[in-house]
Amino acid sequence: MRNFVMTSESVTEGHPDKLCDQISDAVVDAYLATGVQAGVNAECAIATGVTFLSVRAGAEAPVDLAALTRRVMAEAGYPSGTGDAPTVMLDLARAPELGTAARARAHARHMVSAFGYACAGSPTAMPYPIEAAHRIAAALDAARRAGRLPWLAPDAQAQVAVTFRERRAVALGAVALSFGHEDMPGEEAARAELMREAVRPALAGLAVEPDAATRVILFPAHGRAGPQAHSGLTGRKSADDAYGAFIRRSGPALSGKDPSRIDRIAAYAARQAARAVIAAGLAEECEAQLSYIVGDEAPATVEVDTYGSGRAGDETLSRRLREVCDFRVGAIAERMGLWALPGARGGRFYRDLARYGHMGRDDLAPPWEDVGDLAARLA
Repeated sequence: MRNFVMTSESVTEGHPDKLCDQISDAVVDAYLATGVQAGVNAECAIATGVTFLSVRAGAEAPVDLAALTRRVMAEAGYPSGTGDAPTVMLDLARAPELGTAARARAHARHMVSAFGYACAGSPTAMPYPIEAAHRIAAALDAARRAGRLPWLAPDAQAQVAVTFRERRAVALGAVALSFGHEDMPGEEAARAELMREAVRPALAGLAVEPDAATRVILFPAHGRAGPQAHSGLTGRKSADDAYGAFIRRSGPALSGKDPSRIDRIAAYAARQAARAVIAAGLAEECEAQLSYIVGDEAPATVEVDTYGSGRAGDETLSRRLREVCDFRVGAIAERMGLWALPGARGGRFYRDLARYGHMGRDDLAPPWEDVGDLAARLA
């Protein structure tokens, strides 16, 4: 596929699905920040007026999880007293298999094929469509918080359609924005404000920016949208969390899982591998695949696809990655320090990944984006 149009989307922090992801990862942060040597799995669902949080953990809850849930929602723009603060229903259970042995677990407990991607020509080595969508979503949140778009609700979505020639982005064909609002100005005035305060600043300096041919389509919702208007569920925005539709992706959610879960950490390891290939100058594009079988310590497959851009053959690059990078289950979490990150960063790390994507987040400096050492060993 050389010439095509690719679409991607990103949602703001107040979208119900992303609220569920943030709540689930705030729970993971809370457990890991205490230094508890136990695992935790958290899932959240939101419906009108109700938030349901299910937590399975190998230790007692270190904080009031209902209060934590309400705090995450308030910080996303739904403070108590607005009619959006929900009843929080908790389902908490101790899980022996997630006890103190969880951190030392060295074998895959799930079948998973994880995919990572990186490309040259982008500061974050991310494909343009998802990078553009995330930037717009983040800019919408920032403009709302700063009062530059006072009528914008916390729940919004940004979609982009990008034209590619020879696998390079050449034009931004359309931007579609859907959003809740209160007292929105007329549609043309709203379009002008959204372009001025969010879309243009977000995309300034990227390889492709909006031009006279870019269609800007608005889908205003009735009222504030958010949890009062539609439901949310942890893991439902897995494409947003990764690379949009640009490459293959695994199905499982990333949020709400501790670092013993291979379906989460393998996605991070695959991203690091792909970005290291690009940083080493070995290809213009790279998709890395890691496939694990239940009970195995190391992946059954380490494969790369450079879409014909590699300096060496894909088989050679795959073999080189296997030689220089330790993809064993326990080794990934250990070398990236994934258990200790919440505590080392003031009690909050995974929650911030649960908005605007888990990959390409150089602003958060996650360990899988640090590829200097690996790239040097690959070169």
